Amino acid sequence: MSVARRNRDDCIGCQTCVERCPMDVFYYDPVENKSIILYPENCQSCGQCYLGCPQNTLMMVDTVYEYSPVPIRALRLMNGERMD
Repeated sequence: MSVARRNRDDCIGCQTCVERCPMDVFYYDPVENKSIILYPENCQSCGQCYLGCPQNTLMMVDTVYEYSPVPIRALRLMNGERMD
């Protein structure tokens, strides 16, 4: 899961999400007086931003990241096993 914005126009620039997020997912843009989801991949789905937003502009969404499978042989070598 990751955080997403329902409607950026509804953000009032209170910076609650910026202050509450322990993973620095958000950035405050002083020019537009709005927060920006800058690093969504850092989101740990703790919900602090989502629960604290007074305008209810944030939501949690399912996120799928693709990872390459690691061959068992590579894992064994990384763990120090000898492959004679």
